[in-house]
Amino acid sequence: MHSLHWNNIPAAILNGQKAVFGALGIPLCQDNQHGTKHGAWMNDIIARSAENDIVVFCDIDAFPLNRASYEQAVEVAQAGGLFGLAQFSNHKQSQAIYAGPMFMAFRKSLWLAAGCPDFKSSKTHDAGEAMSIACDRMGALITLIKPTACVIPKWGLKDQGLFGIGTFYGDNRFFHLFESRHPAHERLFDAVVADVAAGSPLDFSRYLAIVHGNPSEDPALRKPSAWKRWWTRRFGKAAP
Repeated sequence: MHSLHWNNIPAAILNGQKAVFGALGIPLCQDNQHGTKHGAWMNDIIARSAENDIVVFCDIDAFPLNRASYEQAVEVAQAGGLFGLAQFSNHKQSQAIYAGPMFMAFRKSLWLAAGCPDFKSSKTHDAGEAMSIACDRMGALITLIKPTACVIPKWGLKDQGLFGIGTFYGDNRFFHLFESRHPAHERLFDAVVADVAAGSPLDFSRYLAIVHGNPSEDPALRKPSAWKRWWTRRFGKAAP
């Protein structure tokens, strides 16, 4: 399991991902290669792998929500297929949903048979997208796990749904935070990590409260709004 991160990723994200993989008993290599583009880093990992190795990529702010989901990804790869979370590049010219490398698994022999597709991004494709295109052309099995919920909808998955900040995939099988460099998202990540690491049920009401500021669900958010604080300072009494 390979995960890339740069120096701008908060320690809370790194430690949270470690906690989840540790709780699930899955070996994890967090690789600090500051400044190295995602696609170039994946190319290097593949180049250093043996032909029969199963390569598993995971974004630094993503993880499986249970061990069975990870094992299914490995089983698909062992059978000669490509496994990934469904992704759509809204900022590129391509128009296909593909297996995103935020969680992707395949055997290197599949990559070789597919013509060694470049994992770097291009004007038409995002990082890792060429792998799905090459596998589709050769008729290889591609297993995509689609998003089923997200805390902050932000992007369209072509004509098949939405994804965004705090996206859950499948039947509570995988989680991807997205935009982990933003400190405002750390509390959401921490909350999901805490539930998964403890083996507790996912608390979606809590996640929504953290992001959208519902004080009835999140005691930490029980503080006056900005305008009420201004009113109190201006008039010396609580706002109506």
